[in-house]
Amino acid sequence: MYFDNIIGQSFAKKYLKSSINNDKLNSAYMFEGIDGIGKKKMAYELAKILLEIEHPENSPDYIDVFPNGNSVKVDQIRKLQSDIIIKPHNKYKIYILNNAEKMTVEAQNALLKTLEEPPQYAIIILVTNNKEALLDTIKSRCDIVKFNSIPHNEMVGYLVQNGVEEKKATLLTSFSRGSLERALDLANSTEFTDMRDDVQKFIKVLFDKNTVDILELPNDIDKYKSEIIDLLDIIIDYFRDIVLLKERVDRDMLINIDKITFLESISIKITYSQVSRIIGIIEEAKKKSRSNCNFNINMQVMFLNIYEVIK
Repeated sequence: MYFDNIIGQSFAKKYLKSSINNDKLNSAYMFEGIDGIGKKKMAYELAKILLEIEHPENSPDYIDVFPNGNSVKVDQIRKLQSDIIIKPHNKYKIYILNNAEKMTVEAQNALLKTLEEPPQYAIIILVTNNKEALLDTIKSRCDIVKFNSIPHNEMVGYLVQNGVEEKKATLLTSFSRGSLERALDLANSTEFTDMRDDVQKFIKVLFDKNTVDILELPNDIDKYKSEIIDLLDIIIDYFRDIVLLKERVDRDMLINIDKITFLESISIKITYSQVSRIIGIIEEAKKKSRSNCNFNINMQVMFLNIYEVIK
C-alpha cells in the first residue's frame, strides 16, 4: 500500500492516498512540520508512485532543489522554470523544494509566477519547517499538508524494532520531541550519554552556589559548542521534570526518569517561580545561540542569571 513505510502521519497519508486514487492531485503542495518527521520521505514516496519508478533520483522528471549555502536563491528557481517547460517522459514532473523557508524573497517572487500557471504535468512540493517564513501569496497557492510529531508509542516501537533497547528507546523518544530523525541521530551518538551526565554536573555546580565554579562553567561547556541547542534543550528538560515532580504527576511522564534521585534532591531546593524563570533564561540563551551571539559571553550570562535566581 502507499506510504506504508512511513511512521505516523496518518492524516497526510490518508489525504494523499485519496488524492491519488481519485486523480485529484494538486499542482503545488506544502509539507509543513518540524524536521525529521517524514516530510521529505513522503515527498520521495509520492514521486515513486507518480513516476512509477523505484529510484526517482535516477529520473530526469524528478528534481531536488536544496539551499545553496544559507538560502535557496533566485537563480535556482529560474533554473527550475527553464526545466519545467520541458515535457516529462511520462505523465508527471516532480519538483521538491527542500528547506523552502530558506528561499530568498526574490526566489519566492520568481516561484510565484510558476505557481500561478503551472504546466498540467508539474507537481511542486515545498518542504518546510516554518511556513510563516514564506510569503502569503506562496502559501495561498499551495495545498498545505500539516505533518505532526510522531506518536510516542509508534516511535518507541520503531526504535525497538531497529535494535534500540526499550528503556533507551523511551528516553530517546522523549528527547526527540516527535522527530524520528533526531531520535535515530541520538541513538547513534556516543556523546548523548556524556552530555546528559555533564548537564547534571552543571546543574549541581549551580546549586552548590560556588561562584568560582560557576564562572568556570562556560569553559566546561565549550566542548559542546557545535551541539549547544541540544545541550540547552537537555537542561530545560531537567527543569521541566522538576516541575512535574513538584506537581506529583505519574513518574512515567518524566523524561529523565533514570535521574530521579538527583531530580528529587533539586526539586526541594527550588520553587515553581524559580523554575519558570530559569527556563525562560535558558530559552533566551537558545535564541541568542541561533543568532550567532558570542558563545562564551552568552553562556556566562545564562549561568550567572540562573545563579541570581537561586542564590
